[in-house]
Amino acid sequence: MSNPESSPSPAPATSSPAPVLPWILVGLAMLLISGAVGYFSFVPEVEPPPPGVAGDPFLMEGRAVFLSRCVPCHGPSGRGDGPMASGFAGAQVGDLTDGEWKHGDKPGDVLRVIRAGVPGTRMAPWGPLLEDAQIRAVAGYCYALSRLPVPDELREAEPN
Repeated sequence: MSNPESSPSPAPATSSPAPVLPWILVGLAMLLISGAVGYFSFVPEVEPPPPGVAGDPFLMEGRAVFLSRCVPCHGPSGRGDGPMASGFAGAQVGDLTDGEWKHGDKPGDVLRVIRAGVPGTRMAPWGPLLEDAQIRAVAGYCYALSRLPVPDELREAEPN
């Protein structure tokens, strides 16, 4: 009988598994690249500000809010042709450039629509998400998009 301690043990396998880390890194790099390409493919081209907006800090603030919050529905120029607008059932998204606003064109009307939204439509209430100054500024920018005079009361204080 042979002693198990004295018998030679089998040699360890010499083949090693394929290195996994480089493939993980390649996959992550591909995800980052495809994400960047996808993002820049779907970002709408932003037009320059309308005349009279570029030199006005109040309207530029409103434009920044508009571009970050309102473009998906109203489009970058406010015509109601944003990328999400065509997928909505019901009433068409409002064209803010025509100066004919169905919910009123007085400053209080415009602020109410932005703050509280419009029940039964896709116009969401932005009051819980935006500060009062931002709401007034984006309301002023909506007037500028329509080439209507921006009411001074939007710049100064809350209209009644």
